[in-house]
Amino acid sequence: MKMYGELMGLFTGISFALSFVLARKIENEATPIFQNAIKSIVGFVTFLTICLCYMVFLKVFSLPILLLLILCMSIIFTVILGDTTYLQSQKILGPAKALAITTTTPIFTLLFAVFFLNRSITIQMIFSAILIGIGVIIISKGEKRSINNDTSNSFQPQKLHNQPKLVKIHLTKTLKGTLLALFTAVSWAIGIALTDYSITQVDQILNLGILSTMIAMMVRFLFASISLGTIAMIEGKRKPIPKNRKTWVILLLSAILSYSIGSIFFGEAVHIAGSLYMSLISTAQPLFTIPFSYLINKEKLSKRGFLGIGITLIGVILILF
Repeated sequence: MKMYGELMGLFTGISFALSFVLARKIENEATPIFQNAIKSIVGFVTFLTICLCYMVFLKVFSLPILLLLILCMSIIFTVILGDTTYLQSQKILGPAKALAITTTTPIFTLLFAVFFLNRSITIQMIFSAILIGIGVIIISKGEKRSINNDTSNSFQPQKLHNQPKLVKIHLTKTLKGTLLALFTAVSWAIGIALTDYSITQVDQILNLGILSTMIAMMVRFLFASISLGTIAMIEGKRKPIPKNRKTWVILLLSAILSYSIGSIFFGEAVHIAGSLYMSLISTAQPLFTIPFSYLINKEKLSKRGFLGIGITLIGVILILF
């Protein structure tokens, strides 16, 4: 059973990595809020359909109000705050830096899981987290060097007199992106811990196995759809809705990968393997993101990147066995 949960965690990482890479292709056409609003609606429709098909929709009314509120809080931290701020930080810093900063997620998850959920940790988990962290840092360093080389090659001497102003603007943007990425890490940690607790409670009450996860996800994405949809409509007054057909195809594909398929994997992984495991898997995101970035967005992978992926892979394998 544990191996099943761990495999679900790996599939979660792959699904979300591919979704984030696709989101990079449309980040200039659709804002993070709009992307996540559409993705949340797709997620809600997915889980609503599943619950209706298996005739378990009415089971949601047997859940306590407090548990429903906790389910809503879990989606606030994972999707509404976490994923939205991550897309924004990725747009400012690029995927390498943003991912490197979010590797702090397991630290916060560990604290929440130990103090609030009474979860235990093992030496194997700690050693795995260290290996994954080293691998991600190596990846980010390699990608940062590649970005710096591209920037220096495109440097224009005529802009030299504007250098102090440009440096100040760059530092301000970097600080903003860094704070957003750090906020993402804390938000994800809280959200994963709340998801772990709430889905476990739903299953204990309903005792429906994976269908308990489907019901929990339906509640979560209903709240996310309403919240993000409202914000997106307000935002739409300033930024028009994308009309490009290709943009919509990519957005819907990204939504299916993350908030439909990925969320099924995520819910099962958190429920069975636990929040600490999912936190470690989320730290290994570059293992999946970097190859997809190379194949889809033609982003080059350095030799350090390959080394980092190798070390990260060892860390992931370590927590599987």
